[in-house]
Amino acid sequence: MLRALTFSLVAAACAGSAIAQSTVTVFGVMDTNIGWGKGSLTSIKRVHTGGLAGSRLGFRGTEDLGGGLRANFIVEHGLNSDDGSATPVFWNRQALVALSGSFGEVALGRQYTPTFLVHATYDAFGPQGVAAQQVLFGSMEISQAANIRANDAVNYKTPGGLGGFSLQAMTTDHTASPGWYHGIKAGYAGGPVSVDLALGHFNNPAIGDLDTITVGGRYTVGPVKLYALFDKADSGSGNDSRGMQVSAAYTLGVTDLKVSLAQSSIKSNAGATVGTTRRYGVGFVHALSKRTFIHGNVAKLANSDGARMVVNGATTGVNQGAQGLDLGITHMF
Repeated sequence: MLRALTFSLVAAACAGSAIAQSTVTVFGVMDTNIGWGKGSLTSIKRVHTGGLAGSRLGFRGTEDLGGGLRANFIVEHGLNSDDGSATPVFWNRQALVALSGSFGEVALGRQYTPTFLVHATYDAFGPQGVAAQQVLFGSMEISQAANIRANDAVNYKTPGGLGGFSLQAMTTDHTASPGWYHGIKAGYAGGPVSVDLALGHFNNPAIGDLDTITVGGRYTVGPVKLYALFDKADSGSGNDSRGMQVSAAYTLGVTDLKVSLAQSSIKSNAGATVGTTRRYGVGFVHALSKRTFIHGNVAKLANSDGARMVVNGATTGVNQGAQGLDLGITHMF
């Protein structure tokens, strides 16, 4: 079994300078599943990737600069573990360098947006799998280039120790290709309660501006985690979207059992509903070890008002339902 490879590099920055401790870690995820999707027009069976987590190979490192200041970096290459293929951009996940200290952290590069982090945190299924992220996939945000990660970003996060409160702010270069993002996220986590609010502004020159509000909350009661998520995306001239989701996870030994109910709707600029999708999901994650998991999800979609959303690559007619399943193995190293 592959294990994280960690090694230390000790070097002097220049003659007479203090010795600084650096650590670089190789890490990754391999996630492959058997998937099935069925719509009113076609059905599909396939071996695919990303049922629980996106497959990737990454490097992260940190250097102690003294006085509580640290330099950090992370680069990640995303790949499809079913066939080894990848996108034309090699470091297509995160690629950033940062300085952190008592002031918090300032990071530069390609990074997750505050808006997406609320989506991913407050869905019991996380951001992957046929039962996950209906609120994001049904939102107009998905048409924006920075819907998950933003290029050319400057990101600030407050330090810990603020009584459970946190703040994150991100802005990108307006020349960021193919679109830019500005956003802020405020949160609180204490005891059994966690809540985050994100305000985002997306711009894709081919589509236009989009202003978003995303709110998520989680409450833990013993082995049960209850989640709620709301998303609102307004366009200046195109379609708008609204999405709501409730989900839950129950931990039974080394197994998490999950359920979710979500609904997303697309509205025209005049306010008419032009697409509504409701998704029901159930699933599980079973830990074989600290690094290896088997997982499965089942989702059923009900489309109305002109919607035709599907899962796992199948196709369906307007206002016709769809369903999907994935069963897979994930190894993290």
